[in-house]
Amino acid sequence: MATVLSDVPPTQADFGSVRIRALLSAHPTTAPLRAAPDEVTLVVALDRPPSIRGVITEKGPCVAVLTSDAAADTVPPAKCHLVLTFPAQVLNGVGLEAPFLQAIDTHSALFWPFLTFAWTCVTTRDRQTGLSLYFMERLLQEMVVGVVVASLRARHDKPAADLHAAALSVITARVGDPDLTAASVAAELNTSLRTLQRQFSARGTTMDRSIRNARVRHAMALLRDPAYSSLSIERVAHACGLANGSSLARAFAAEGHPSPTRVRAARHLRAVRA
Repeated sequence: MATVLSDVPPTQADFGSVRIRALLSAHPTTAPLRAAPDEVTLVVALDRPPSIRGVITEKGPCVAVLTSDAAADTVPPAKCHLVLTFPAQVLNGVGLEAPFLQAIDTHSALFWPFLTFAWTCVTTRDRQTGLSLYFMERLLQEMVVGVVVASLRARHDKPAADLHAAALSVITARVGDPDLTAASVAAELNTSLRTLQRQFSARGTTMDRSIRNARVRHAMALLRDPAYSSLSIERVAHACGLANGSSLARAFAAEGHPSPTRVRAARHLRAVRA
C-alpha cells in the first residue's frame, strides 16, 4: 500500500563527510542538488519512502543517478528523494573519470539494502557518538562504492583488458575487509587468479601490493583527518582490514612511509604551526 505523503521540510543528517537529505512531498517535485566541486552526489527518486520507522516498505519504481555535476538536472520529479553527498575521493580507483553522469542499477542485490539503510540513517534521531559516527560514515561510503561497482559491472561483461580496472574497483570497495585477498578478488570477478595476476604483472605490480597500497592510502587519509584523531592506531588498522597496529606499521614501511604514529604526529605539528 502506498504511503500518503504531505509536504514536509527536508530532513538532513551528517555522518562525517557524508551528508544525506530525505525529501517528501504530496506531489512530484525535483530535488535540489548541493555539492562542492570536490564532492559527488547520488540522488534517488521514488514514489514512497523505502523505510518507515525502520521497517522496509514494498519496493516500487525507482531511478538513481550518480553525478559529479551538482547543477545537472539528473533525475525526474518524484514524491520522494534521497540525496547523498560525499567526497569524490571515495570513488578513487572505481573507474569513473569526472565529470560524469552515471545511472545506478537499482536492481542489483546491493542497491535496496543500501537505500533503506541510508533512509533509516537520515530519518532516525538516535544520538551518535564520535566513534559510531565514524563507523556509520565508513559503512555508508563502502555501500556507495559497492553500489557503483555493481552498476559499472552491469553495463557489460569485463573483457580481459578491463580486468585490472575491475579488480581495482573491488579492492577499493572492500579495502576495510580483512578477508580481502587476491583469490577473493578473482572469485568475485569470476575469473582465474592466474589470469588476474597476469594483468597486474603486465603493469609492473602484483595484486597483493595493490591491496596493501589501498589499505595504506585509506589509513593515511584517516590519520591525517582531525575528525578521526580519537581513533587509536589499532582502530585505524582495523578500519583498513588489518589485524593490529604492528601490521599497519609494516604495511607503511613496505610502501615507503613513516610509521602511522609519525604520520599522525606530523599532522598535529602542521595544525600547531597553522
